[in-house]
Amino acid sequence: MGKKNKPFFAKHAKSSAALISLGIHAVIIMIAISFVAFTVITKEEKVFEAKEVKRPKMKLKKLQVPVKIEKRKKQTAKLRKRIVVKKARRTTSNIQMPEITGTIGGLGAMNVAGGLGGDIGFSMPEINFFGVKKKSEKVVFIVLAGPASTGGSNGRQSPKSRMCFFTLRARLNDMVEALPEYALFNAAFFQMELTTPFSTNMLLATDANKAKMLDWDSTVNPLELEQTFAGGPIYEDFWDRYLALDWYKGEVMMEDVPPVYPKWVYNYTPGPHIMKHYTLGLRDEREFIHVNRAICFALEQKPDTIFILTTNYIGVDSAVNLQSYINICKEIYGPDRKKYPSINVVIMARSGQDAQNLSKVLSKYSPIINYFRGKGEIIEDIRDHMTPEEREAMESMEGVF
Repeated sequence: MGKKNKPFFAKHAKSSAALISLGIHAVIIMIAISFVAFTVITKEEKVFEAKEVKRPKMKLKKLQVPVKIEKRKKQTAKLRKRIVVKKARRTTSNIQMPEITGTIGGLGAMNVAGGLGGDIGFSMPEINFFGVKKKSEKVVFIVLAGPASTGGSNGRQSPKSRMCFFTLRARLNDMVEALPEYALFNAAFFQMELTTPFSTNMLLATDANKAKMLDWDSTVNPLELEQTFAGGPIYEDFWDRYLALDWYKGEVMMEDVPPVYPKWVYNYTPGPHIMKHYTLGLRDEREFIHVNRAICFALEQKPDTIFILTTNYIGVDSAVNLQSYINICKEIYGPDRKKYPSINVVIMARSGQDAQNLSKVLSKYSPIINYFRGKGEIIEDIRDHMTPEEREAMESMEGVF
C-alpha cells in the first residue's frame, strides 16, 4: 500500500500557525490605524464676555472765584487813518474864505474818473439822508432853510418852532462828519430867491473842511432869535449887496450877514451856459427860484449823488423841468446817461401841514427822481429825527411847534 499524502496544513502546521498569527496582528493593526485616522477632535470656541466695571464718578466743583467775561467791541477800521492824500489835503485845508475862487462846477465838474475812493480801491460810503440811503463819494446836499423850516403850526416863529431847522442842520452835520476823507462834498441852503452854497467847488471831506462846514452853518436861525425873515435893521442893504455878488468870480459876503443866513453867503445865479437849456414858465422872473435853482447848482458841481430836502414844489411842470435838467447834463456830463448823478428828494411836512398832501408833493418830483435813478422819502414829523436830548430840550422851550 502506498503511503497516504498528508494535508497541506498538516505538513506545515507550524508555518500555518505563524501565518494565522501574522494575519490576526495585521487586522488588529489596521483597526488601530483606522481608529486614529477617523477620530475628530472638536474644541469648543471660547466666548469672551465683557463685564461692566463700575468706576467712581467725580463730582464737578463750582469755581470758587467768579469769572467776569467782558465782551470786546469790534473796532472798525477808520479809512481816514489809513489814507495819505497829502497833496490834496494841503490844497483844501488851506482854503481861507473868501479866497475860494468860483469856477464852472469847480473841482466837482472836473474829470475825476471813478472818484478818489474808486481809484484808491475803497468802497463808497453809504449816506442815510433822512431815510434815503445811497452810496456816494461825490455828494451835494441842498436843504431848505426858509420860513417853512422855522415857523410853528400857529404861523409864528419861536425857539420851539425853530427846532425844526435845528434838527435838519444837526443831521446834515452828522452826515458830513461821517464822510471818509477821500469823499468830495458840498452843500447849499435855499429858499425862494436865495441859493447860497458852502463853497464854490467840491471839497475833500478832511477834518479841516468838515469843521469849516460846521462853522458856516452854525449861524443859521439860532434858537434864541426873535426876528427872522422880516424887515428891519438886520436886513438893511443886505439884498442890494447880495444881488451884486458875482458867483462865477467867487465873490462872497462875510460881513453884516443877517443871522437867518450862514456865516458867509454866495449868490448862485446860473450863467448863460445853464440858462440856455432851461425852459421858464410864463412868469420868468418867478420861475427860476427855489429848488430849481438849487438843482442847477448841484448839477454844475458834477457829483454822483444829489440829496434834496424841501417842503413843496415850485415852478413849471416837473416833466418840463426834467427835460431842462437832461439838456444841462448832456453838456456837463456828456451823452452817457450812466454818468448823470442820482437825484433823491425828501419831502418834509411843514408845521401844521396835512401829512396826506406830502405824497402829492412827492409825486410832482417823480419824473425827475425816476429818470435820475433816485429815491423819494417823506418826513411826516421831524421830531422823529431828533435825538432824545433834542426832543427833551424842545419840550421845555417856549412857543408852539
